[in-house]
Amino acid sequence: MSARQGLPVAVSVFLGAVVIAIALYFGLSQRHVVAPSQQPLVSPSSEITPTTETSITQIPTVTQAQEVTWTKTDLIAALSAKTGIPEAEIKFSTGEEVDQGNTKLLRGTVSREGEMGGGGFFAVVSTGGVNVTYTGQGVPLCSEVNPYGYPLSWADYCIMDGGGNTVRR
Repeated sequence: MSARQGLPVAVSVFLGAVVIAIALYFGLSQRHVVAPSQQPLVSPSSEITPTTETSITQIPTVTQAQEVTWTKTDLIAALSAKTGIPEAEIKFSTGEEVDQGNTKLLRGTVSREGEMGGGGFFAVVSTGGVNVTYTGQGVPLCSEVNPYGYPLSWADYCIMDGGGNTVRR
């Protein structure tokens, strides 16, 4: 297409854009106020009669949900139990925390104080405490991640228990 043939197309596109912009401007800038009806919804003399009889036999009880929290001491104890590193030598950092209502999921790193290496960890926090389900540098077992609902972005693969096969979660 030559420049001379493209000019009418460009002008048409430009004019179309201007028309649309003007229509949008005036269409969105005008406020449509609807006056409320002067008629009452229910007249003062009308009676409301039930169509079916209902009775309340049991009033449901509402219980306050207990907030799920974790402390540094709880996490150190759980990490020590899972890794075998003495509590006094645990060095950790938490990365992400996902709130699932009655549980929280934690992700972070753990190592022995003074060592350069380390690994990641996943933990579940509930009203029962902190449960570290996985520590390490590799692909976790499916039984360590699947039952707890860890996000796929944390571990998109896991190793089938017993078989050693890696599968997509």
